[in-house]
Amino acid sequence: MKPLLLTTLLFLFYFIPNTLHAQQTVKINGTVIDGKQTLPAATVLLYTAKDSALVTTAMTDQDGKFNFTAAPSKYYIVSSSIGYNKVKTAPFQLTGPAALQIPAITLKENSKNLNEVSITAAKPVLERKADKLIFNVDATPSAAGLTALEVLKKAPGVNVDYNENISLSGKSNVLVTIDGKQTYLSSTEVVNLLKSMQSNQIESIEIINNPGSRYDANSTGGIINIKTKKSNTEGFNGSVALGAGFNKYLLPNGSINLNYRKKDFNVFGSYGYNRNKSLQTLKIDRITPGTNPLSFSQRNKDTSVYSSQNFKIGTDFFLSPKHTIGFLVKGNISDYNQQSLSMVNIGKSFAATDSVLKTPSYNSSNRKNFSYNINYKGVLDTAGQEITVDADYSTFDGTNNANYTNRFYLPNGTFFKDGQIYRNFAPSNIDIKAIKADYTLPINKMFKLEAGTKIASVKSDNNYIYENDIKGNWVFDNTKSNRFLYDEKVSAAYATLYVTLGKTSLSGGLRAENTNSTGNSITTNQLTNRKYTDLFPSLSLSQNIDADNTLNFSYSRKINRPNYQNLNPFVFFLDQYTYNQGNPNLKPEYSNNLEASYLFKQKYSLALNYSRTTDVITQVLLQNEVRKSMYQTILNLASESVVSLTFNFPVTVTKWWNMNNNVLGYFKQIKAPDLNGADLNSKQFSGNFYAQNNFTLSKLFSADAGLMFSTPQIEGAFKVKSMYNADAGLRYNFPNKTGNLKLGVNDIFHSQKARIFSTLPGNVYNLEQYGNTTSVRLTFTYRFGKMTVKSARNRSTGLDDEQKRLGGK
Repeated sequence: MKPLLLTTLLFLFYFIPNTLHAQQTVKINGTVIDGKQTLPAATVLLYTAKDSALVTTAMTDQDGKFNFTAAPSKYYIVSSSIGYNKVKTAPFQLTGPAALQIPAITLKENSKNLNEVSITAAKPVLERKADKLIFNVDATPSAAGLTALEVLKKAPGVNVDYNENISLSGKSNVLVTIDGKQTYLSSTEVVNLLKSMQSNQIESIEIINNPGSRYDANSTGGIINIKTKKSNTEGFNGSVALGAGFNKYLLPNGSINLNYRKKDFNVFGSYGYNRNKSLQTLKIDRITPGTNPLSFSQRNKDTSVYSSQNFKIGTDFFLSPKHTIGFLVKGNISDYNQQSLSMVNIGKSFAATDSVLKTPSYNSSNRKNFSYNINYKGVLDTAGQEITVDADYSTFDGTNNANYTNRFYLPNGTFFKDGQIYRNFAPSNIDIKAIKADYTLPINKMFKLEAGTKIASVKSDNNYIYENDIKGNWVFDNTKSNRFLYDEKVSAAYATLYVTLGKTSLSGGLRAENTNSTGNSITTNQLTNRKYTDLFPSLSLSQNIDADNTLNFSYSRKINRPNYQNLNPFVFFLDQYTYNQGNPNLKPEYSNNLEASYLFKQKYSLALNYSRTTDVITQVLLQNEVRKSMYQTILNLASESVVSLTFNFPVTVTKWWNMNNNVLGYFKQIKAPDLNGADLNSKQFSGNFYAQNNFTLSKLFSADAGLMFSTPQIEGAFKVKSMYNADAGLRYNFPNKTGNLKLGVNDIFHSQKARIFSTLPGNVYNLEQYGNTTSVRLTFTYRFGKMTVKSARNRSTGLDDEQKRLGGK
């Protein structure tokens, strides 16, 4: 780390003096209003007065503010927003060196078209910002009717593997947030939450490869932020979405969003329902290690039904133009039922079967997650000094019940003997409390300071009850049952200084986090205490060469703490020869991340990223020579290094055909000197290609077609073979612009099949998993009420970091 920081400092000492001699530029600041309040998301264009040449564009933030950087000259501004008439300012002279404050630009409502205006603006599928890539879901008709997890599979650089683990640009342990808020759920529960969300509730997906110190440090793999749709309008308005799909089974879903806004307050709410039934096939061929190897050929057929309900109710009170307090309640209730049949041929070889193990099983679970938030925002002066405070409380209650019957048969189908017959119950309760405060202080035109603090507390109680069927009676098994309590407190503080020097913008930050945790396996009397404090620096540099060319550089250090459930040492059997096992000895992993990027004309981007992670927390599939079993567990591997290059480039083929392309290439190396008695040193060059085609067929009809292809990749101690996927969609907008109809076809060629094999010497297995992923979905959306855009409040709660880790796969 020291050579890296030294190189960075030398780079800055060389770079900054040279940039100070570059052509002088001046900052232009302004605000767009409608006579009553500020307007977010308004378009602002800067033109030269001499020849009306477009210099640059901007969009107002949540407070209606915008800014440009331009060379001294004479200019004018044109501003517009949906539902308002376009406004052109008088020409003005930009001289410098001080920033120029433009008088507030006032837009007037377009009363003639007021009732016909749609609040949904035409956006490109992909937008590249300095620190993030934005995937606009509503611009993709083929996403209609999908769940949030299915939509993530369409996002560039994002991979959801066969076991529903999410990775970003080849890096695992990704932090998933919703509206900038961490869910505090385990990876398993995050996936369940994403399954409960519908695409019509999502505005965009933000992909942040290298987040700074303001973000929680628990994000070694980067951050994926899902932004949900919000109403920014005055008066009463809302939307209803109804959908149905077919993948061999009927797939209904629906949602409703309501909003009522007046001058002094805003009340909003939403409700969504989703039901999904699927069929999945799993094939595993493996050979046990040792002197007397056995061959296991396993075939699983699973039929599962997943249903969920989610809701959100909130209100904001505008105490004054500068002070706002808000309350928010969110909930998610889901049920899952699965029937499975596993058949395992066992013998000296795959061609010579000695016995067959048949295991019918039934699994059911239900989950309830509720969160409560109080939020305050105060703007302390006109210079931009502000403070935000969040207090949060979240609860999670879940149960999981399962029954397994193992019976052995001869190869000719004759019953041979009973194996293990057992059932288990696994209730889980989690309470989360968090409070955070963020403060922004503009020192002068060159310097701005951001600082904040946060305290989070998580307590979980997981009870695993195992019972055996002995001669028709259920008998408690204390050797396999376990109760696990976990208590964790994380205290954090950060500070970031922003510096603007002409065309150069710098920021340097430092975040400190103290972790105090206790894991208590009551059944085994195993207590694990950990206390540690870490520092997480971040650094970024942005150089605006001119209006069309921008260079960015960033560095950050991150941590990933183990999921709470992964620390539970219990053994969870799937059948007599397959089980999961927790690991109470898991340590946190640490990563150092570097990224350099180039942005051209605000749409073409090239990003080079390097990360090195130590004590990598990863999921592995291993074999137990004594039990002849295959088991899944979580281990710390020595290190993982990833070098990636991402190229994003849109192409306009014709006036009616636009393409958005994203190419990711990366090299990954994973090392583990002693993994289950063998040395692992796995290397792989991999790539992902994503192409989204959008077609404007007429004023009312549009269509899209997407293609994703990934080359072979490595994850932990296994390798994933190549995969591709194709989607297509058609969208019809009603003439009065109050609604639309979307038809989407997903996985057209039924190509989403996960095929993996072991890269660990002596650990021989091949796995293939696929389901009925090919589906057709139809979604109807209707909007009602007033549709002219007003300023909205951008809220972020304190539950941004902990819910991700309530349990684990």
